[in-house]
Amino acid sequence: MEVLTQTRKIVCLLVTLVGIGAVTLSTQPGFEARITQNGLNFLRDVGVAILKQKITSLTIPDQSGKASSPIGHIKYELKGMRVTSFDIPSSTITTKPGVGLTVSLKGVSLSVHGDWKYKYHFVSDHGSFDLSVSAVDASVTIHVGVDQGGRPTVSSSDADCYLNAGRVSIKLHHGASWLYNLFRDDFAHSIQKSMNKEVCTAIVKEINEDLEQEVSTLKVNIPFNDVAEIDYSLVAPPVFNTSINTAHKGEVYDINHHSEAPGPIPAIPSDPEDSRMFYMWITDYLANSAGYVLHNTGFLTYNVTQDNLPTGKISLNTSEFPIANFPPEITKQYPGRLMQINLNTTSPPYINTLAHETNGTIEGDIAAYVVQPDNSLTYLFTLGVNLSLGVTVSINKTNLVWNATYGSADLSIVSSAMKDLPLKQLQGLFPLVCRAGLIPALNRKGESGIPLPSVDGYTFKSSSITYGEGFMKISTGLAQEEHKLRFKPLYK
Repeated sequence: MEVLTQTRKIVCLLVTLVGIGAVTLSTQPGFEARITQNGLNFLRDVGVAILKQKITSLTIPDQSGKASSPIGHIKYELKGMRVTSFDIPSSTITTKPGVGLTVSLKGVSLSVHGDWKYKYHFVSDHGSFDLSVSAVDASVTIHVGVDQGGRPTVSSSDADCYLNAGRVSIKLHHGASWLYNLFRDDFAHSIQKSMNKEVCTAIVKEINEDLEQEVSTLKVNIPFNDVAEIDYSLVAPPVFNTSINTAHKGEVYDINHHSEAPGPIPAIPSDPEDSRMFYMWITDYLANSAGYVLHNTGFLTYNVTQDNLPTGKISLNTSEFPIANFPPEITKQYPGRLMQINLNTTSPPYINTLAHETNGTIEGDIAAYVVQPDNSLTYLFTLGVNLSLGVTVSINKTNLVWNATYGSADLSIVSSAMKDLPLKQLQGLFPLVCRAGLIPALNRKGESGIPLPSVDGYTFKSSSITYGEGFMKISTGLAQEEHKLRFKPLYK
């Protein structure tokens, strides 16, 4: 059963990459993905390597029981069994259009060595044996679907499974083996017949019960901070042709309250490319729904103080540059005091991807205070800001990360406790404060980024990003970090 268990884990890995979720055909996808035949071949090679390692190091439990033989019923024991060789010279994982996946193995061979012992009335004997099974061909088709509860389904039937145990050979050693070997062809035929009859039944049972149970526990919502999670559920069933194509919700929600973000979802154009292992198309809607949630939950607030500015970059002391160079009223009334600048968004940030770049827009308020000796704050003024940023995105392992750069800003006076607030001077000062405080804060959040659908133990490799109107396309290879076939803790 270890062979079935490891195969089940490989298939479960594939189902995770295919994607999971509810069927809502009317919903425009905010995220699409494709795993190509090259990706399936990579996962096949990794899976076969793991399977070989597991089988060759397998500890086979001792067996005992009664069996029929030409001389009557005998009690037997099989102990100390170990796999001496295991090979899969040919294997494939392919898509079956409109159905799911087909896993095929050809020429599988297995050799086992162990000790035997029997007792027949008052007669007993013992020795060792070598069992070999070769030229085994097998295939199974797995139907992949989605239930109404938004969870994946996998199923198979006897008609979807084929197995032919080509040759079975047994050789007994020691004791009266010369006698027993006269009947070894009968024993071998019995084992071969049992394999051909029982293995497919066991495989189908494994898929319909254990594999189905395993994939049904997967979650479709991936949290990426304390207030938000990404919904990667399907909005249509997976499409199986030469590749596996999936369309996902691709929206960020408040982790405590799901409500739809406003705004259109950009259309992802048809793209036949399949030279890489894995592709993802991410629309601006995913990023903008994140901005909507983070703004509404108050997550996008930042208080700039001297303590959280890089050392030596800028001083917030009213008697030092650059504060001392504008509104002399501040320096005169509050000499040698530190200032605090509170930033918050007044509308959700907005991402706009064009053919060759991604830009961001942030609208917010900047409130300035003087910090008094007792740490109380004295209000000075509030400015409105419309900030334009350049955004560079990249892939770090399995996360989409970003780095923002200052573009331009327009300031306006919202309110002020000061007379004749010099807006022009403040406009000139803002880029300095922005580059010293706000931009680094945004980029610290960008270092962790947002998680993309992935499987624990695997990472993206040699990724490239191209841009289109309202979306970005990630083309990537896959790499194995370690021998694991379990799901990432994000799917908890």
